[in-house]
Amino acid sequence: MEHSEGGEQSQQQQPWGKLIRLGADEAEPHVLLLKREWTIGRKKGCDLSFPGNKLVSGDHCKIIVDEESGQVSLEDTSTNGTVINKLKVVKKQTYPLQTGDVIYVVYRKNEPENTLHDEHQKLDKNTETSAIASDITDKEKAESDSQRTGEEEGLEPAKKKLKGDEDACPNLSPAAPNECIIKIGSEDAKTSNVKPDKMEETLTCIICQELLHDCVSLQPCMHTFCAACYSGWMERSSLCPTCRCPVERICKNHILNNLVEAYLIQHPDKCRNEDDVRSMDARNKITQDMLQPKVRRSFSDEEGSSEDLLELSDVDSESSDISQPYIVCRQCPGYRRHSVPTLPGAGQETEAGGMQALGDAPSTSANFPAAVQEYVCPAQGSHVICTCCFQPMPDRRAEREQNPHVAPQQCTVCLQPFCHLYWGCTRMACFGCLAPFCEINLGDKCLDGVLNNNHYESDILKDYLASRGLTWKNMLNESLLALQRGVFMLSDYRINGNTVLCYCCGLRSFRELAYQYRQNIPVAELPVTVTSRPDCYWGRNCRTQVKAHHAM
Repeated sequence: MEHSEGGEQSQQQQPWGKLIRLGADEAEPHVLLLKREWTIGRKKGCDLSFPGNKLVSGDHCKIIVDEESGQVSLEDTSTNGTVINKLKVVKKQTYPLQTGDVIYVVYRKNEPENTLHDEHQKLDKNTETSAIASDITDKEKAESDSQRTGEEEGLEPAKKKLKGDEDACPNLSPAAPNECIIKIGSEDAKTSNVKPDKMEETLTCIICQELLHDCVSLQPCMHTFCAACYSGWMERSSLCPTCRCPVERICKNHILNNLVEAYLIQHPDKCRNEDDVRSMDARNKITQDMLQPKVRRSFSDEEGSSEDLLELSDVDSESSDISQPYIVCRQCPGYRRHSVPTLPGAGQETEAGGMQALGDAPSTSANFPAAVQEYVCPAQGSHVICTCCFQPMPDRRAEREQNPHVAPQQCTVCLQPFCHLYWGCTRMACFGCLAPFCEINLGDKCLDGVLNNNHYESDILKDYLASRGLTWKNMLNESLLALQRGVFMLSDYRINGNTVLCYCCGLRSFRELAYQYRQNIPVAELPVTVTSRPDCYWGRNCRTQVKAHHAM
């Protein structure tokens, strides 16, 4: 590359080279290289800027000339790398440029419209400027006439794309001593008409622009990259390369890995070479600990206390450390009270929530057994989570089989754990999430739609009870007596008055008894407006009984 000498030339800032887009018209202006370092990238501050091309890095590469020797070299500063003569330059390395070198700023073999490459030519220092420009132009015409014939059609859309980018370069002139020829296109123009492979596009890593290899997904955004590509990225940033969302977790994406493997079986020509695979495996810095972190869950909205943390692993592993307790409850050694947000329970209406301290909140249980109050969790004690308040308690269900003084901790029917009978549920609006059937508190609204969701019939039952001064509790006690005598029947034969049930299972059994209670009310005790109605052909199996006009 020719270097301008002499004080007069230096004062006039003679260009030491120029950039020409290959395939450009003769009248199309060129980019003059005046500075010692010429930057190429997506940033607007670059000497040659491609702001509309997402595949070009902000600072992609630099073309540098040595003022003493005149040697020209390219320094790669990109994320995706730069290709010279179809050989990838090692990132952050410098590569000497020779005459005829083709510099690919973006190299996409299967997407010609996204390929950008420069052809670099070094010229004789003793040749005059005007003669050099003419000589190069003649050489290019002789060497590229055969190529341009086949590439003209494929380059047409690319010309339009580059024109907008050239506007950002102010130093344009039709002649210069040395040239870099910029081309947007492909080696084979025929591929420009091939429809893009949507599957390949989906399975392409946005960082390396190749098919995913040993891919990982980021959470919570779930964008996916090659493990090796993201390893280099995460050293510089904790944000997602695609959406800039803060990365909370990294996980293997087995589904996409399987899809890539299946795709490569059908397209073996798109497989990476062995050297590339070994290089990517060596650059993969994502360890197993990063893929299987312990998620820190705290019962407190205050941070900074390690003893307030609940550590849960989302992956079961033989190598998992099971010597440490995962859950801290109020009976664990070293437990101290702290505030937790109340959470809605299953099957019960949620009222205004709030923050309350464990053990300090109003309990739904009137008393606690002495065995519960004196119990202290062992170092490796097992815990269960209450289905109603979502707070942990010691798992003593097996111990209850040997010691009846231990309070029940689960529903007999659904086997879900509840803490009401053990130490009193602290969730607001909890009516008593676990209790013997005869003591269960179903709330004042339990009669709404109690008869197969038939509100008309349910209102008849409510009016009947109100006219006699009875409540749902009185009806339940009478029904349990009838169940004990064998007059009433339940679908679950195990249930009796002493069966421990949760709210949902208790309400379901209560509705079965309520239907039989209503069925056994004497006709003489019902109003004429009720008894004078015609019976429905389908009876209790009617699917439209929930509609008021039909039930009436």
